[in-house]
Amino acid sequence: MLTFFPAPYPNEWWYSVLCRYHVRSGYRNYATTSHELYGKKPITHGRLFPGSSIHAVVSQHRLALNEMKLLTEHTLAPYYMRFFSAKKKQDIIDKLLQGKAAGITRIDLYGLDGKQGLRYCTKCYDQDMEHYGEPYWHREHQIPLMPLCPEHNVPLMKYEIPFSRLSEQYIPLSAITPEPAKGEPAEKWETALTQMLTQLLMMPVSTGPTAGYNNLYIRLLEKRLGSDKVQDKPSLDSDKIKRAVQAMYGEAIYQQYFPRLSSAILARICSWSLSSPERYALLAVLADMPAKELFGPPLSYQDPLLTQLIEYRKNGIVYRKEKLAHKIGVSPSQLDSLARKYDVTPFWKQCSRESKRQDCIRIMLTHEEKELVHKAAKASGDGQIAVFARTMLLEQAKVLLDNRGGDTTDG
Repeated sequence: MLTFFPAPYPNEWWYSVLCRYHVRSGYRNYATTSHELYGKKPITHGRLFPGSSIHAVVSQHRLALNEMKLLTEHTLAPYYMRFFSAKKKQDIIDKLLQGKAAGITRIDLYGLDGKQGLRYCTKCYDQDMEHYGEPYWHREHQIPLMPLCPEHNVPLMKYEIPFSRLSEQYIPLSAITPEPAKGEPAEKWETALTQMLTQLLMMPVSTGPTAGYNNLYIRLLEKRLGSDKVQDKPSLDSDKIKRAVQAMYGEAIYQQYFPRLSSAILARICSWSLSSPERYALLAVLADMPAKELFGPPLSYQDPLLTQLIEYRKNGIVYRKEKLAHKIGVSPSQLDSLARKYDVTPFWKQCSRESKRQDCIRIMLTHEEKELVHKAAKASGDGQIAVFARTMLLEQAKVLLDNRGGDTTDG
């Protein structure tokens, strides 16, 4: 029986509880504390994802503590399991409650600054001193991606140490001299990301990926981050999302969490096939959606291109086809595809010759030749290569025939 074993404080990280026990035991040597807690068999307890430490301590010493409650309220297990299937979650919980390894090894350990370490909020430090007489490590602060304290909305401080070394020693927060609290968040997105990460941690363990649909996919499409192609089922555009992530979060975060972003990875995200929570959190904040909506009922979707098209139709102004397409952000041919897909009767001016053009001439160009035509089209004020090329070809054909006196015979 561990006489001096402390009861966990609200949202106290399990490692912090062990550190406070080390202080109360009075042992100078870390190894003595570990031997008393676990016996002769060493156990890793400084991981972000819990191992067998909880079961070992509670079962061996018959502590009046609920192991399931410790896992769900005093570790980061709910956060890291958030995007697992219900079966995988239950399998992992069963293993942990039996004192077995969960087999979770691929976890991001590095913060936004690219460094490992224990994090704390200076204001929480002072607040805990006032309420409990001692500070403690809060579990929510230990999420590497977490930029701010969820309660005080101030940047978190860091005590730099590799997580691999935490099981060798017990470092209570009371042993750390707190740094002065920093001011306001450095970036606008930091508050939204903090709220998202907190929700991913605090929601019931059972909350997770939805069956048959993905609301994140819908919100990203509504942000105009889908492919420009008019398709039956729209797909996300990896280049657009790359630029959006870089613009919002900066190059460092993009390289850390989306270094090889592709259509295949986006497809895995939209099918809930990826399990790491960081990318989902960053994309959800990019899409302006809370975690509750992320896992909520299916969202209805209306193509933003269709929304714009309907608005222009309501305006009552009749645009030329090319001008309307430019306003919506598509090509004239895509405008036709959009109208066909959603059964919208064309309300724009069609060129009288357009319906007569049935034949085509295919011209093969080198990359340099195509770039030359593209630059010439821009210089002429018409960015549409096909229209520019057709106009130039017809004009030159007319000039050639005029110079020959209108003779169209061969030879």
